[in-house]
Amino acid sequence: MLPNYPETFKSLIEAEREAILDALPKTEPSSKAKTWTTAEFIAIFKNPAMLSFTLIWICHAIRGWGISQVLPTVIYDLGFSASAISQLLTIPTYTFGCGSLVLTGWLIHTRRLRSWQAAIFIESLACLCYILLIVIHNSIAKYILVTIATACSICMYPIIWPERIRAAHGTTTAGLVIGLTNAAAQMAGIVGPQVYQTKFGPTYKVSFAVSIGLLAGAIAAICVTWWIVDGRDRARMLEKEGEMDAADTK
Repeated sequence: MLPNYPETFKSLIEAEREAILDALPKTEPSSKAKTWTTAEFIAIFKNPAMLSFTLIWICHAIRGWGISQVLPTVIYDLGFSASAISQLLTIPTYTFGCGSLVLTGWLIHTRRLRSWQAAIFIESLACLCYILLIVIHNSIAKYILVTIATACSICMYPIIWPERIRAAHGTTTAGLVIGLTNAAAQMAGIVGPQVYQTKFGPTYKVSFAVSIGLLAGAIAAICVTWWIVDGRDRARMLEKEGEMDAADTK
């Protein structure tokens, strides 16, 4: 990751700058591009990946917001009502979530796992946790399940975000899709409290059932987005190979 465009980043030597620019697709944001391009703005809403990415963000945001509201209730069910102890018991949950994110990121970085595969696994695991939270009544088991579901909530966005940025082609497109995607994520604060109302507690079975439906929608959207993005990647690869073959022929 660079803090600026390759063309204007002063710490790069010329050979490094040229290598980075050669490796980047021609459609990537550039310091020389126009700030606003109407054609790119229109293309955003014609792009099916825009809709599928937005659905991923909305579905995950709403279900991810609520699980953090359930944790205090689960800790109380364990018999810990003191404020200090309750706060201490939230530490293992979020520590596990951060550790899971680091591990997942390492697996993706070392190419042992693809971002899309990790995203589907994470959402499927969260779905399983919600199903078990509906049917299991043991307090310790609930704490473990909420910990895993929280970890899934933490991991999802960071691993899929690079794919969201990579799929945005053009300077105007990149700026707008970042804003629109983040705006979609704010549905968590709008709809999330309605799904996880206190009247559904302390079991929150209704909330968990709704979250399962949202997770199913997120998984479906991830699969569709993966198919769209992967198809475009293959098409660009073939186009690049064709250009190289044409250059070799000349």
